[in-house]
Parts: sequence; structure tokens; C-alpha cells
Amino acid sequence: MPVVQDPVLREAGIKAGIMIWRVENLQLAPAQQEAYGGVFYKGDSYLILKTVKQPRTKYDIHFWLGSQTSNDEAGIAAIKAVELDDMLGGAPVQHREVQGNESANFRAYFKTLRYKDGGVGSGFKKVTDVFKNRLYQVKGRRRVRVTEVPCLIDSVNSGDVFILDTKQIVYLFYGSESNKIERQKGIEVANQIRDVEHQGTSQVFVLDQNDKTVLRAEGRKFFTVLGANPEYINHIKSATEGGQDSLVAQSTFMNLIRVSDASGRMLMELAGRAPLNQDMLVDQDSYILDHGGNKIFVWHGKGSTREERKSSMIYASEYMIEKGYPADTMVTSCYQYAEPVEFRQCFLGIWKERVFANHETGPEKRRAAPTVTVNSLHKRRERSEAKRMFDDGTGEKQVWRIEKMKPVAVPAGKIGQFYSGDCYIVFYSYRENAGHGKEVQIVYYWIGAHSTPDERGAAAAFAVELDDKHGGKPIQMRIVQGKEPPHFMLIFKGTLIIRQGGNKSAFTHVKKREHVENGENGENGVNGSATEEPMEEDLAAEQEESSSNLFHVKGSTEDCCKGIEVVPKASMLNSNDVFVLSYDITTYVWYGKGCSSMEMKVGDYIATTIVNKSAPMLGIHEGAEPAQFWTLLGGKEEYADSVTLATAEPIYPARLFHVSNAKGYIAIEEIVDFAQEDLIEEDVIILDCSDEVFVWIGAGANEDERSHGLELATEYITSDPTGRDPDAVTIYQIRQGHEPPNFRAHFAGWDFRFRTSKIKISAEDGVTLASDALAQLERDNYPYSELIDGKCPVGVDPCSKENYLGDEEFMMLFGMDRAKFLDLPKWKKLSLKKEKKLF
Repeated sequence: MPVVQDPVLREAGIKAGIMIWRVENLQLAPAQQEAYGGVFYKGDSYLILKTVKQPRTKYDIHFWLGSQTSNDEAGIAAIKAVELDDMLGGAPVQHREVQGNESANFRAYFKTLRYKDGGVGSGFKKVTDVFKNRLYQVKGRRRVRVTEVPCLIDSVNSGDVFILDTKQIVYLFYGSESNKIERQKGIEVANQIRDVEHQGTSQVFVLDQNDKTVLRAEGRKFFTVLGANPEYINHIKSATEGGQDSLVAQSTFMNLIRVSDASGRMLMELAGRAPLNQDMLVDQDSYILDHGGNKIFVWHGKGSTREERKSSMIYASEYMIEKGYPADTMVTSCYQYAEPVEFRQCFLGIWKERVFANHETGPEKRRAAPTVTVNSLHKRRERSEAKRMFDDGTGEKQVWRIEKMKPVAVPAGKIGQFYSGDCYIVFYSYRENAGHGKEVQIVYYWIGAHSTPDERGAAAAFAVELDDKHGGKPIQMRIVQGKEPPHFMLIFKGTLIIRQGGNKSAFTHVKKREHVENGENGENGVNGSATEEPMEEDLAAEQEESSSNLFHVKGSTEDCCKGIEVVPKASMLNSNDVFVLSYDITTYVWYGKGCSSMEMKVGDYIATTIVNKSAPMLGIHEGAEPAQFWTLLGGKEEYADSVTLATAEPIYPARLFHVSNAKGYIAIEEIVDFAQEDLIEEDVIILDCSDEVFVWIGAGANEDERSHGLELATEYITSDPTGRDPDAVTIYQIRQGHEPPNFRAHFAGWDFRFRTSKIKISAEDGVTLASDALAQLERDNYPYSELIDGKCPVGVDPCSKENYLGDEEFMMLFGMDRAKFLDLPKWKKLSLKKEKKLF
């Protein structure tokens, strides 16, 4: 799905330098010029982007939180940092900066940092025409801070330097025990106030507490402005009362916490304690690294989900609170292959840089393959969520939807209708022991696939608020659309319906489909709606223009059955499920040959309760469709109608396996209760559909994963102990973005906008027989004509095309054998390859 972009961020990262925004009225706005001089308001939150273009493009994102900023403003700054990160392709490093404890990188952007009272929410800008005296404290040794303090004599002490700005005169007061660095910084800041803020119209007057002449004319005014008698100089607070300048020594303990939503809900678990090693980091997840309570890193693996990445900073903040860490603890986000030195130094040994799979020809890589055994895959994994079936789903529930960053209660008649562009919070409670035991409370917050980052943040915040309201007793569970756990499904008793569209976000200006709450024909779900967000597939675009609504109903029991609005095309049908087609004057319920009784029940419910209630319902069985049915779907098309799908209870239910070498070796794992969310574009997926097996190749999968995926699928079928005939099973290789109907049929509510590949592949290459794909991968030689002029067959290393030439053709082309060619200097080999158009 394309990244939703705030218009104010459109120019971000285009040019080298610094860009600063401030949160104003819960939206980003360009910061005033003074922010670029290091002046920040205590009551505000800021977003700062540092862009470097040479020698290579590099981004650093900082969200700065003033000591008096509101929770809402701080949340928006964090959310917008994630949005900016996504907009820049996940390449930036994120930093959480807190007033008074900024990172060295952040401080380096400014000659000096100064904090002013007030902020946009305080109406500060409305009184700029009235000057207000200000007092700044300059404190520190290695890390000097300039902070605005109350303009009172009680703020002054003998251990620091103070600057009093009265506009006409800028007083620079040296405490008797202030250090040299504080005095140098004080001069720098006082001159900056004079030259920049007052355009050179004021004077700087230096007062030294050790100077006996300090109480002369101008010196006396310093104390008078602060509301004290000049003789008070002898009673100023001591340096000890002013606090220590030295930094607290860092402790050395380290904890590594894994953050993952692989189970369908976001979980945090301890992955290891110091000493740490790099192998502990699995690139399918995100991690929080607690560096002794003094700094926290959030690390994202290349295969981590977008939800894991977007939620990690929030979880890091919650972790800080749980541990009782100071609010100014630094939090830095980084990505796999782009880790900062400080992060790498937390791990033992030499940090292993990225290794590209098509260059891995050493024995270590080849020895790893035998560790994969398919025999263990024949034992079906059980649902881990089954253990979390709290009750029978008959308890009390309340549901809220996030609208403009606020939770709004969902009317009783609409509970169970969710929109993919929104976020929802469900508060569920029941009593143990058949209603006679203690009360158990659960807070679910559901994240729509097309909701915006700010809506997701607001949902998480309200979940925490509900938890606090009930004394921390509720169990909190975060749910991603498509990965709803059985108990969540059970409390809706098969009435969970996920529709297209959603409310406008409070912050993003991209137009989303809005609901017409009291309207008919699906409350303006897809029908009659518009969006400015471009679709990646023609089919998805047709969904916007259709005058009908189509719902896919899938699931055999109450704890897994739901209806999902999909593209109204005949190709979306499949013989195993029920589909509801709604039109102005008719609602059809289409029963596939292999559908379950539960799917029929839910289909009838959608037709009579959810969609056009005034239109008559007509139930039709597969094969007995009237002409109007196909007309409403844009014409009859091929759909998934295999023998297996037409069977209500197949002998071999569909199973899905994830293949990856993220750990440095090939690993395969079954995914239970799989969904489209599990198709990770950096890896390979095997889908066993009984008479057909699909090897799905993600756009970012490497050749090692691809070849092993094809081999494992073949071995998995030939070693099947159930008696399935391997010769009766066809194995296909399919490319991301070219999924055939028989593949899509096994995923509830296929979404064409989900992780659409940017790589253009011909339809012919999109779906191929696995045997042909393997033969292509195992091919060693290619004729010269297939390797020149930018051509690069699948499996060929583009940097070493000469290695795929036959010996005779190699000799004829280069006038020497391979041994002599390899002895040539690197520049000479490169020159010859360019000359022969092999580079």
C-alpha cells in the first residue's frame, strides 16, 4: 500500500540539510526560523530531519519533546516520525530527543540549544509584540545546557552562569564557582541574543560574582530585575545547591527484548541478556535493546512487519515507564544493515555485515541446507491461540472507533462492522466459574489494514487509558486485520464484517472513503466512494467504480468465520466459500459447492442485516446463477473451482509454510491460521492446496531462498506419509503480484493493494511449473546472445555473466581460457567485460 503522505512533508529529504517542523494544533507545521538557531519551546514538540547526500544519501529523524509538551503533541511527533521514516523508504535512523538530554548528533546541528517557556498551545505567539524579561541558566561541563528558568533571584546559584535578557541590556552573570566551559558558552549565547534576536540593538554586560565592583550601577539593575536587593549577592545559593554538572556514569547491564506479531497479536519477550551476540537478532522481528537504562535502541529486521516497526517506538516508551526510567532516556531506532556504531558495540565479536545470497558459495552456506528436514512438516501444527480461549464469548463488550484521534462509541446495531481504514477498541469482560467467579477484563485494539499511523497510535493510547481506568487489571491484546485470534472472533459469534473505507484521519490529508452512517447500500463502503490514494492494480481500481458490493465469507466455525468486502469481480469467487453480492434492488447470496453451514449462516446475516435491507435476498447455488448476477460482477470470468475447493471437508486442508534464510541458513516453519499478511515479500512461501502446491516468490526473496523453496516443496510432496500420489500433485512457482485464483481462494478477502510488487514481470513468467523453474536455476551455461545488452536470465549473477558462457564461446570471445582471464588485473577484466557488453 502506498505510504500516506502529509503534504507538509512533501519536500522532506529532497535537498541536503536540516528541516524542522513543530506540532501545532495536533498537526505538523514548518517551524519558525528561530528553531534553526537552536531555540525550542518547552511546551512544544518538534520533528527534525537531517539529510546528507554525499558520499551517499543518509537520513536522521529526530522528534524532540519539550519538558512541558502535552502527551497528544508528543504522540503526534512520534507518529509523524514514523510516517516520515516510511516515506523515505525505511532508510532513516530515528531518535527520540528529550529536552535537556539530547544526543550528541542532535546538539551538533546547532551552535547552542536554548529552551524558552511557552509553546504554540500556550498562545505564546500572540504576545510577541510585548517583550518579556528572560533568565537563562548555562550549566554543564562536557555537555552544556542553556535552559530558561524563572526570572527570579532564587533561580541563581554560584556554580553556574546565568544570562538575563532585558532587551536593552543582556546581562551575563558568572557564578563564583562556574567553570570555564560554562563561561565560554555564556558569552556565545549572550552574543547570539544580542546579534540575532535584537539585531545588534542591545549591549552585553558581564557580571562576575568574584568581582568586588559587581554592585555598581548596571550590576545593581541585574538584581533589581530579579526582584532582589543588590546586597543579596552574598546570599545567592551555593554551587552545591545548584546541582552537580557531571554526568551519571552509565551502568553496564543490557537486555534484548523481541517484539513480534507473528502470533496474531503483538508480544514482547526477553530474547537475551548481556553478553549479547548478533545471532540473537532475527530479521523477521523488531527488538528493543535496553543499554543499562541510559539509552534504548529499537532495531528493525529486514523482514519485520510494518506494524512491528510502527509500534516499536510506542512499546519502547511503555517499557521505559514500566522500568521506571527517567522521561529523558534516549530512544534511537535503526534498521538492519544500517545500525549505528553505538548499537553494534553492544554485541560481542566482529559485527557481520550484509552478505548477498547469490555470492554465498562457500561451504558454510552449503552445509546449512541439510539441517532442513521436511519430515517434521508432515505433522500439522496446532493453533497456539486455542490456549487463550478465555470463555465462550457470551460476556459483555463495548466497542469504540477512532474518529479524528478520539474514541467514539459504536452504536449497538453496528457492533461487529469494522472498516479496513479505521482502528477499533473492544473492551470485553466476563466472570469465571460460569459467572460466579472473579471478573476478567480484556482490551483488544484492532488495526485496520489501511488505517493511518496516527489512528493506530490513538487506538494504542486509548487502550492504555482503558487499562489505567480499570486499575491495570485488563489484559491488552493488539490485533492486526486478518490475524484475529479465535476468542476475538468468538465474541462476535460469526458477525464480524470487515468493510472497505474508513473515516478521514485527523492529520493526513489523503482523502479516504468516509462512511455515511445512516445511508443504505452498505453505508458507502466501496459503492459511490472515492480516494486520492492510487491503486496498484486495475482490479482494485475497478472496486472504486463498481455500483455493487461483494463480500467474501470464509470460516467453518464461530471462532474463525467472518465476512470481508472484496473487489466485485467474478474472478474473486471460489467454490469453497460463500459470497454476498449487493445491488440497489437485489442482494444475492452465492453458495459455493464446498461452503460450510456456518458460511451460509453468516452470508444470510450479511444480506439481511448489513447491506441493503430494503432489497430482497436471493440465495443461489454455484452453477445456477442468473444472468444479472454475472452482469453485476462485470461479466463471467474464470474463478477458483477446483475439485478440492468444491469439497466441504477436504482430506488435506490447506497449509502454509514460510521459507527464509534470515538466520544465515535456510529455515522452514508452518504458519497456522494464515492470512495475506503472512506473505512476506522478502521471503518464499509454500502453500499446500492438496492437488496443487504453490511456491510463492516474494519480490525481495533471494535466489538461495527461491531454489530451496522449490526443492523443499518437491521433497515435501514426495515424502508425504499420508499416501497422497506425488504424480497427481502439480507444483507451481508464482511471483508476487501474479497470484492465480486457486491461490487467492485460500486467503479470506484478498486485497490487491496489499504489498503490491513494484517489479514488473510478464504474465508468462508470473506463473510457471516448479520443474521448469528448477531447471532454469540449475542451468549453468547460456549463449552469449542471452547475456548481452542488459539481459540477465533468472539465477545469473549480473556481475559475473562471463562465468555462464560455455568454454568454447568463452575462448572465442576473450581469446584466452578462464585461468588466464582470472590472472588478469581487476581493471583489465572489467575493461574486457565492458567491451564485450557483459557488464
